[in-house]
Amino acid sequence: MKQLDSNLAALDFEIPPDARRKLDEVSAPPSTSLYSMFTARYQSWIVSPGLGIGDRPATYAPPVFNGAAG
Repeated sequence: MKQLDSNLAALDFEIPPDARRKLDEVSAPPSTSLYSMFTARYQSWIVSPGLGIGDRPATYAPPVFNGAAG
């Protein structure tokens, strides 16, 4: 009975949300889609490591609209 109580007491804990998110992320099954290379995760891992999708280089400036050009 003492061993059973000890074993059951070991189950009395909660995984913090951040740790649970990381565990879910690393244990997610790989994508089986033919187009998995277009996912944000793949793009940020292979194509542009360290950048998020939609990030722009520091030198980026939006285009200037010239209303006079026809």
